[in-house]
Parts: sequence; C-alpha cells; structure tokens
Amino acid sequence: MTRFLLFCFWLLAGTLEAQMMPSRRLEIMRDEKKSEDFEVLPLGKQGVLITKTVDDPFRGIAHLYHFSRYDSTLALRWEAEFKLKYPFEGLLSYHTNEQLYWLCGDPHSEKIQIWKINLETGDTEMIDGEVLAIDEVSKFKVLGNKAFLAGTYNDRPVVVAFSFFDKSSKALPELYDSHLSINELDVDERSNQIHVFSRLTRKGKCQLQLQSYDYDGRLLHKTMLSDESGKSLITAKIVRLKTGESLLVGNYSLNCSDYSQGLYLTKLNGSEPDAIRYVPFHELQNFFNYLKPSRQERLKNRIAEQQKRGKDPRFHYLLQIHDPVPTDHGYLLVAEAYFPQAKTTASTTPFVVSRPRRSSYDSYRYTHALVCGLDASGRFVWDNSMDLKDLTTDVLGPQVQLSSEGDTLRLTYSHENKVRAVQIQGSKTLGKPQEYELFSEELKKNMDRDTYPSLASWYGPYFLSWGYRKLSATGQQPTREAFFVYRLEHPRIVEE
Repeated sequence: MTRFLLFCFWLLAGTLEAQMMPSRRLEIMRDEKKSEDFEVLPLGKQGVLITKTVDDPFRGIAHLYHFSRYDSTLALRWEAEFKLKYPFEGLLSYHTNEQLYWLCGDPHSEKIQIWKINLETGDTEMIDGEVLAIDEVSKFKVLGNKAFLAGTYNDRPVVVAFSFFDKSSKALPELYDSHLSINELDVDERSNQIHVFSRLTRKGKCQLQLQSYDYDGRLLHKTMLSDESGKSLITAKIVRLKTGESLLVGNYSLNCSDYSQGLYLTKLNGSEPDAIRYVPFHELQNFFNYLKPSRQERLKNRIAEQQKRGKDPRFHYLLQIHDPVPTDHGYLLVAEAYFPQAKTTASTTPFVVSRPRRSSYDSYRYTHALVCGLDASGRFVWDNSMDLKDLTTDVLGPQVQLSSEGDTLRLTYSHENKVRAVQIQGSKTLGKPQEYELFSEELKKNMDRDTYPSLASWYGPYFLSWGYRKLSATGQQPTREAFFVYRLEHPRIVEE
C-alpha cells in the first residue's frame, strides 16, 4: 500500500533556519508478515526509482522485486515487478538515462537473467541465458544490446560479453593473466567501444593498462599508462571532452602502494597518452584545510624545508574517486580520503540500486573530501576541500553530495541525524561550514533509531532523504512501520 502525502510545514517556521526544509513526502507501508527492504535511485529531474525487495518463502519466491517510478513531485508514474525464483540471486545493476538493468545469477550453474526496465514507461523485458568462464562478477555494464561482465575465473581476471539477441557469450582477449587485476570497466556510447583498465603487477613493478575493444569484442589497442618518473597510476576515470578528445584522471602512488601521492591528468592522443601531468597533494591550494590551523602551519613549514633541501614532499592517503561530473564550464572531480579501522558506527552511505562491494575491512573513517575544477579542455583550474568530521561507515561508498546554484557549489554529507555543508565558488569558501538538523524533533519522534536516514542530492536545490518510521495506531489500525522518502531543500548559506 502506498500513500502519497503533500504537506506544508508552516508550524515549523520557527526552526527552518536550523534544519532542512521538507516540502514533499512519500510513505510506503511495510507488510510485517514479509521481509521487505527498500532502495532508492535518484534520477534527477526525471524523478526517483524505488525498489522494494520482498522475501516470500510461502509463495516459493526467493525475491520479488517491485519497482516504483515517481516524478519530481513524488507522484507515482508507474509500477512493475519481477519474481526471482530459487536459486537465482540478484547481483548487480546498471542504468542509463533510459533503461535500468538488473543482473541475476544462479550460483550453482552458468545461468543468468537480465531484467530490462524502461525508466520512462515501465515496460519490462527478461533476458535468459548462460555466461561461460566467469565465477564471480564484480562489474556489470550494458552497451547497446550486449552486457559486459567483469570478474574472475579460476582466480584470474576476465571480462565476458553477453549478447541479448543470440544469447552467446565471449571472453574479451588478452585479460586472462594472473598478473592483472581489473579496476575499471567503461562503456562509451559515443564510440561504441569498451574500455578495460587493469593493473599489471610483475617483478615488483606496477603499471596501469588500458585495453580498448570494439562492440564485437575485438581488441583495438593496448596502452601502458606509465612514464619514466617511477610513479604508478592507481585508478583512471575517462572524461569525454566536448572537443571529442578523451581525458584520463585519477590518483598515483610510488612503489606499487595503494596510498596516493596526488592526482594526475593526461589526454589520450589516439591510442597513446600525452605527457602525464602529476599534481602532488602539497601543490593543491586547499588539500590540507581539514587540519587545524596550527597543524597546517607546521605542515607548510615542513614542506618548505624539504623543498629547500631538494627533497620531494610525500604524503600517503587512500582515495576514493567519484565519476567526473560535467558542468556548464567544464568538469568536477571529487575524491574522499579515508583509512580503514575497526567497526564503530552504522553506515551513513546513501543506499542506491547498485550496492557498494564490501571488503575485508570492518569500517572506514573519512578525513576530508577534495573537489577539483577542470575547464572545458580538461585543464586543472582550482581545488577546494571539506572536512568530513566524525564520518565512519561500514561500507566504502561515495559520501559527499554535490548541488549547484549558478556558479556556487554546495558540498553536503549526512552524519547521524545532522547535515553538514560548505558552500564554495572555485577555491573560495563562502562563510563557515554549517550544520543542520535533518528533520525537526516532531518528525524524528517515530523514526527508526537503529539506522540513520540516508541523504542524496537530487536536482537543483533539492535533496532526497529516506528511512523508516513508526505510524501511530488509529482506530482499528495498530502501530505500523513505513518506509518514507522526503523531498528536502537545503537552506541557503549566507556569505559572512
């Protein structure tokens, strides 16, 4: 049962300055006789997709997936569902602007199912087949009428192409190597190509490798992304410039370490990279702003002293890099610095359809977020940062949300029942960091206290927050639990 409520909060006017401002609300009743979980996929101005997963063993269904698409006012557009029968399990999802794809697999065989859902109309299609030579799937992308699955087979990396038409599967060549580990799978609709980034480790040396394939899985070229500097590239994200060129951005390290020394940028000139530009952390204007002023001053003095002696200052950070974001003026690159630690708190990661993968670590403590601006030609222009104070999660996933208003950019993240935000214009920070209550005390009364609400940037000034709350008993109706989604508007930060 779904109940849609429009409501105003005039009674809360006295507290609006200290909290996010709800303007729309959606509630979906939970069936206490079934196990129900909810996930949210923001679709920008297109609206939002809510996926309800139901365990119903009495009907012989391992999972029932119920999809509901709402528009930007949280009005229901369409509903659809799939029944997943044992022993199939939901694995990964992927979406474009038009379609959502769910990959499901049978752990005891090579059989798969791919569900295809049109996000505009809700029309559905199920594609059955078998995928050979892959044991575990870690990445899933779709290009045209083919799915590409990256993972391992006999503990070696593999990428398999699966055709929706003839149900054939084919492993992409020259990846099945025990010295390789795949770290990125990219599909390019513009060129109809597939790009695989892998890390080659041999004889104590590491190199990032790019292999590009055509739509039929033929290897077009293999590029070793390295130079004579002794630095090793850790990750790569492709930025498709409006000029038609491709820019690679990511982080780099020394001696095959996973700990970054800084960022890099390089353009692809055909199949070969141009000269790699390295941007070490100490050259960034605002990278160390999360530290107290006294520590920043000591650090700057230490850097100056090392450079005076001809030494290259080195810093070690684990970085999680977001997909680059196109803007009217160029591109934004966001990265979060973190370190693993023992589990202490519940996750506050916004939970969307594609689940982040868990690792061997118990939890992660974040220190700060870095945001960099690139111009339309891919040149580095400015940097800024945000302190991620007290932020700990048990799943490694993106934390900072971006929203823009003209040339002003807002960086936001949620911590427990609070929202923390900074507002910037390029390298300039406007005013002081702000902290708001996510909801009023009245709204928080009946919310689930075991988990904190999630927060995600939606479109324009709007955010989405979701979680669980109790509904008080009325008449013959007992107390019930509901999954809620709120449309929120962030208070404007005034420059001081």
